[in-house]
Parts: sequence; structure tokens; C-alpha cells
Amino acid sequence: MSTQQYSLIRKLYISQPREMLLDLSALQRIGISSQRAASYAKNGWLNRIAHGLYAFPETEPSLCAGFSYLTRQIAGLHIGGDSVLGTVCEDDVAPLVLWGDSRASLPRWFVERYPVRYVHARLFDWSGAPTLGTATLERQAGLLRSTRERALLEMLYEVSCSHDLLKARDRFCAVGDVCSLTSGRLLQHCTSVKAVRLFLRLARQAQSLDVDELLGRWRVHTGSERRWIARLKDGTTLCLGPRG
Repeated sequence: MSTQQYSLIRKLYISQPREMLLDLSALQRIGISSQRAASYAKNGWLNRIAHGLYAFPETEPSLCAGFSYLTRQIAGLHIGGDSVLGTVCEDDVAPLVLWGDSRASLPRWFVERYPVRYVHARLFDWSGAPTLGTATLERQAGLLRSTRERALLEMLYEVSCSHDLLKARDRFCAVGDVCSLTSGRLLQHCTSVKAVRLFLRLARQAQSLDVDELLGRWRVHTGSERRWIARLKDGTTLCLGPRG
């Protein structure tokens, strides 16, 4: 190895955390070209994860490192819905649910290592409240996730059968009290009538907040005054009133 190559490797090893994933832009900032990175991987100085993506030798990307890398690729990426609420119910079997702001496919190297699925839906219209989207996300153990109120609405958006509905009811009961202020602000900007009405109904049943007071304070998007009726995938009919 030449003195220059050794100098670049040494600079890389000193400047970057061992758990960090290194894409070509990160390597090029140090002075390592794509060709040189490929050579380093061939000679065992780097571990090739995917095309243009590397890790340090004998280092497999952790969930946190992989997630952190993907947040730079997918706008608004966060752990949401059932995965946030599942920790309350100690349910670690289901795939990790990741939500994002744009249509995207999770890379093969990530889905092969971790049981995950990606959801993209325009569940909230943040116009008029541009900071609410980030204010209802929180970082825990290095991972960005929804607050429980936002996670509940994300979960309810995905309800597609009677089993989902029963699970959603269990989640509401397990979560306990929810913040009326955060709930009101989110419901005011939620675009899914189904999710909003289900939230109001289950909040009443779980007695997790005063629904009538919330509706009196916030302009919640509940649709028309007519009942919202839909047939779920398993043939179950879901009927929801405008006030839950």
C-alpha cells in the first residue's frame, strides 16, 4: 500500500464512527474515490454492503445505523404506527413499520437484514402548521419515531380487517391517556376520515380523553354528518359516525 493510500485509510478510520455506513459522498469528502473504495473492499479494508455503500471491516450495519443512513435518503422517514404502539404491548413479532413522506422502496440490503415494511400515505396536511410534522416525532435510542398520538392515527389508517380493528382497540386501552392538545392538532390536519372517526370512537371506548371537549375546541376533519361506511378486506362492514 502506498503512503497516500495508507494516509487516506488512516484518516477514514480516525474520522468516522465504526458503526457508520459510508456511501460514496462520505468517502469522497475524505478523498477516497469510488474506484479506490472498491479496491479497499477487495483488500479487506472496507466491507461492501451494496453498490456504493460500505462499512468498516467485520462490521455489519446495525438497525440504528441503517435507519440513520436511510433518513438521509427518504424524506420524513420514521418508525410509526403499530411499531411504536407495539412496544407498549410487548409485541416484537410483527415487522418494523417505517413511514415516510415520499414513495420509495427500502433497499435490499436493509430488508434482508431486518423485518421491515414501508408505508407512504399523505395522512396529514401540514399546511398552516409546518412545524407540526416534526413536533410529533421524537428520538428514542437513536431512532426517530412518532409520538403515541400520531402513531395511533397511523395505525388506524392501516385498519383493513376485523382483526386489525380488535388489535387497534387493544392498543388504545394499553396506551392509556393521550395528550388532548397533540390529539386535537393532529386530528385537525389528518386527511383520513376513517382514521379520524376511528380515533374518536376508540378514544371514547378507552376513555383516554374527553372527545366532546376535543371536538368543541378543534376543527376536526370528520367529513359530512352522514355515517362513514366501508367494507373491509375480510367482508366486515365498518360503520363510523361523525363524532366517533
